[in-house]
Formats: sequence, structure tokens, C-alpha cells
Amino acid sequence: MTLKNVFLILFLSLATCPLASISTYSQTTDDGSVQNNASSGIPSTGLVTTDQLLDQVCTHLKEQKAFELQMDITYENVLDSGKKVQFSAYQNVMVQKPNLLRANYVGDNDSQNFYFNGQTFTIESPLEAVYATKDAAVKTIDEVVDLIDERFGIRIPLSNLYVNDPCTAISANIQDSVFLGYNMVNREPAYHLLFIGEERDFQLWVKDGDIPLPLKVVITYKNLPQAPQYTAVLSNWNFSPEFSPNTFSFQPSEDAFGIKVLPPLSNSESK
Repeated sequence: MTLKNVFLILFLSLATCPLASISTYSQTTDDGSVQNNASSGIPSTGLVTTDQLLDQVCTHLKEQKAFELQMDITYENVLDSGKKVQFSAYQNVMVQKPNLLRANYVGDNDSQNFYFNGQTFTIESPLEAVYATKDAAVKTIDEVVDLIDERFGIRIPLSNLYVNDPCTAISANIQDSVFLGYNMVNREPAYHLLFIGEERDFQLWVKDGDIPLPLKVVITYKNLPQAPQYTAVLSNWNFSPEFSPNTFSFQPSEDAFGIKVLPPLSNSESK
């Protein structure tokens, strides 16, 4: 049996819960399925694989016509000396499908706001009081996310969550998956999953309950020196937002200066 087919057998061992020994077991039912049982208040989810749980998360997000959320982000950089350091950021995201997106990002190294109103997109650097607006020539969030990445080298953190079908992009990079336990995010219990890819691994914490909300994501860039990590804690999900008419349209301040948005230099141009 490959890791990708391992069932979510709910257990806690001394390695994950040093204060107590948790008794767990599984039994085979008449139809050959595995029924999991555990004590000490660990919830029973029935027969659910890691892939099925990820699919539940993606399906729920796919069904939402509008939502907003907040992210607390930490990310690691490796210095020329080889030392690994950590920086922080936070981001507010507002989504109204199929063609409205706004992301306000404030970080240690950069602060940017992104607006897409279905016709134009704008990137604003409020600290420098500069912005760039460009005709999008695309009509959906999916298309503008691809456009700004491929043509301008601009990536909105965790943009896979905002597109119409989150699992399409995410699942394509998964080779194996593992259920790690029933662990905490901001003192809230969640299912802890590990997804293994060729270039990066990512961990996902999913809220236990009727709505399978992603609560935390950790991406490990394992092929880079020192394997730096990117962590985002997701909170204040709102699936019934009341956006104002101007939420997704950029209005420059009087002292803001408009500039052109240029594609990044190619390797040959940058030498």
C-alpha cells in the first residue's frame, strides 16, 4: 500500500502527545473496510483518505461565490553565509468569483496591494506611493493569476485558494500523502496532513467540523539550500461578505505616482 492510499487512522502516540498514552485500534468490517476507533476524545471521521479530505477542502472553496480571509505569514530566507532567518507578513484577501479579487499584503520586506475588477489590474506599493494599472485582457481570477505570474513575475501568496478549482493546481504536484495526527492550530484541533511533491512538500491543517476549512499551510522548498519554509495561518474566514462597490477598483491617493508595470528580465537580459 502506498502512502497515498493510507487511511486517516486517528491516533496519538507518545511522540505527539507526551503527557499521556492514547489507546487506539482499528478493526475490519464485513465489507473489508477499515473502521478506526480511538479513545481520549479523538474524533471519528469514518473512512476518509488524505486525498479525500483535500478534495473536500477544495470542493468547499470551489462552491463559494465570495469570501474573505486573513493570513499571518512567516517565511524563511537563507543568507549568503548559509544562516537561515525568518521574516513575517500578513495579508487580507477578498474574493468574489468569477472576476473580482483584492489582496492587501504587509510584510517585513515589502508591502503591496493588488486589485482586479474584471477589466484592469493594479499593483500598489503604498509605502513608496507608486502604483501600476494595466488592462487585464482577461476576464477571470484564474486568468489574471496566471497572467501576472507568467508575464510579470508577480505572485499573490496562496493564490491557488482563490481560483475556481483549487485542487487542479494543487493535486498536480502531489506524489504521496500522509496523515500526521489531530493537532492544534491557534488552540483549535485540526487534521494535520502532509503532501509530498517533487520540488516541495506542504503540510495542511484542516478544521474538524461540518465545514472543512484550511487553518494552516506550511510549504517546504526541499530542493533549495537549507530547505526554507513558508507558513501561513488562515483565520477569520467569511463566506457571506458584504463588499462595497469600490472594494476591487483602485483609487490612487493625491500623492501617488503611476508607473508602468514591466515584465521581469530574462536570464540573458539580466547578465
